[in-house]
Amino acid sequence: MESVFYLGASTPKGFVSHFDSLFREVRQLTIIKGGPGCGKSTFMRTIGAAAQERGLDVSYILCSSDPDSLDGIILPQLSAAYVDGTAPHVLEPKLCGGSMNYLNFGEFYDSDAMRPNEEEIYSCQKKNAAKYPHVTACLAAADALLESVRIATASEIYFEELGAIAECFGLSTLKPVSDQPVLLKRFLSAITPKGPKLCEKTPSALCERVYVLRDNYALAPHVLSLLLEKAQALGHTCIACYSPLLPEGKPSHLLIPTADVAFVSDSRDFPYTESCFCRIDLDSTIAPPVRKELEFCGKTVSSLLYQAVHHLREAKRLHDQMEQLCRPFVDFTAADRLAKKTVLELFGEK
Repeated sequence: MESVFYLGASTPKGFVSHFDSLFREVRQLTIIKGGPGCGKSTFMRTIGAAAQERGLDVSYILCSSDPDSLDGIILPQLSAAYVDGTAPHVLEPKLCGGSMNYLNFGEFYDSDAMRPNEEEIYSCQKKNAAKYPHVTACLAAADALLESVRIATASEIYFEELGAIAECFGLSTLKPVSDQPVLLKRFLSAITPKGPKLCEKTPSALCERVYVLRDNYALAPHVLSLLLEKAQALGHTCIACYSPLLPEGKPSHLLIPTADVAFVSDSRDFPYTESCFCRIDLDSTIAPPVRKELEFCGKTVSSLLYQAVHHLREAKRLHDQMEQLCRPFVDFTAADRLAKKTVLELFGEK
């Protein structure tokens, strides 16, 4: 089984990461270090493909700055993970050796041959970094508008109805399973160079029933926080997925594999188009005059998100230039040998 998430995302507060949660999730954590174009993502895809060929589940962690690239893979049945530990999601082992260690892909660079290109690489790197404050500014402006939406819908009248919806969901989908609840934190969506993206196939990959909550007014997090509390009290494993516009606090999506049920928010900017068990229109709980008043906020938020996407595309273009400058000096044959050796060792086939 294959699932796809993000562990880090551009947000109104800059880059927010849940990578350090892996220290609690897995027993074996390998942190990969290395600059652009040195084969980190290809290495992780090789391991993931080998695991799937052997019938194991794999959770692929996408890079929000380039969703065609990987930031990590998690192998739940082996309690193992391989992650890119370079900026902006810098990760360091709590204790090197044993179950936590580094892989240094910087060793695959021919540093001497690369030296004449260093000035151009540094220039691209500086220009790339300069794009991200613009991304943060756009998302912060979008969040400020969304805060006015949250305030407008923060009424006991709405909360009472949303609470009743959460209670109904809880009664119909959740039963006691253990006294040891597990909470995993992820992003199911991100603002990327390809636009706002939602990992649509993941909920149905992990859960048989998918409930879709239509939500353009920041209502779903209230419902899902109540469901998360109930599911944890009943001992479930919960994957709380946060919005890149609300990276802390209440989840925007909730996957509960131990109940075989997922609750996914569907909105103007992050539509869910896959088939589902049921659709619930939370927007209809808001009075039509209030929805009309908030229409400007929604349209402006969409414009700001796509302005952030524009800056992310420019950042990716510059990162691609860095990779092109670095790749001629990478020993990919050695990187491939390491991948094959790692696969054999990981699956005890050496």
